[in-house]
Amino acid sequence: MKQTIFIFFLLSFLAKPTSIHAQSDEVKFLIDTTISIMKNNAVNANTVNWDTLRSNALMQAKNIDNPYELGSTMRYLYRSINDFHGAFFWKDSTFQWRHGESAISDSIMNEWKKGVKSITMVLDKNIGYLRIPSMPGGSKEDYDSKAQMLNDSLCILLTKNIKGIILDARLDGGGAMFPMILGVKQLLSQGFLGSFRTKKKEDWFIKSNGFFIDTTLLTEVKPKCELNAQKIPVVILVGPGTGSSGEFFLMAFKGRKNTILLGSQTAGWVTVNTGISINDTAFMNLSIGYGADRNGKIYKEALEPDIKITSVDKFNDIANDEKVKAAIKWLESHIQ
Repeated sequence: MKQTIFIFFLLSFLAKPTSIHAQSDEVKFLIDTTISIMKNNAVNANTVNWDTLRSNALMQAKNIDNPYELGSTMRYLYRSINDFHGAFFWKDSTFQWRHGESAISDSIMNEWKKGVKSITMVLDKNIGYLRIPSMPGGSKEDYDSKAQMLNDSLCILLTKNIKGIILDARLDGGGAMFPMILGVKQLLSQGFLGSFRTKKKEDWFIKSNGFFIDTTLLTEVKPKCELNAQKIPVVILVGPGTGSSGEFFLMAFKGRKNTILLGSQTAGWVTVNTGISINDTAFMNLSIGYGADRNGKIYKEALEPDIKITSVDKFNDIANDEKVKAAIKWLESHIQ
């Protein structure tokens, strides 16, 4: 009798559904494909033991049957290659590793929430002020429009015979660098300005009214002013909100005479990113290289200001912003 009861209990237990899951083929495919792409393309690929990484990642995800649950595993993979600029996308989810959040001030966050636009004004001592906004990706027509709007704003200042200019990049969190750079073309020389350093070298050029990478035209403008402002002194305001393409914008000015960065350290998102499709529902951004200025200096870390000032940003009271005041003072001493 006892044996019958025991068998009945055991069968009842086995008949109940369990919550144990096995790793699905789809999950394994996504992990293996992500690792393969990283191994062949990541800027830090040679710092990783790929066999160990794969083994650890598959073990970590051994009970996952739904890609929506891959967040911790994908973040582990990106952390292993020290890539906090890249990300893995599955349908409507984004998995990204952060190595430490930048100290973004409330003033920067508030302006980002409102939406950043290019703003111009003429300050004391006939100094121009131009705010550089982020420029999210899109079509060539979108880039042309963004570059044109920025260049129109610059021309407004240049036609007022300003003696120096402040480019405020503190809110420039990235997007596409080439409309930003072409948008201020009158301040820069024609020709070579910098390069992407991945497995190959891709050079940036301004030729006439277009921005090129090697021989590929990416964006163009129709300037409303043909003034040459290459000798005008420039101060670029920077800080933790200056990131990604905003930092590549700064690289284009490195090596330009009478030009400095003023403010605080940038975000440090200085890697070249590429987007790679895995299948119809999975996509990844991956850091594959760095940027270099016209003199060949490669930037692998956040850019430091030439003059460090950590005062509170006053985006709605520019004339009384301590960084702006310091910029005006420097520009005054460098006006030719």
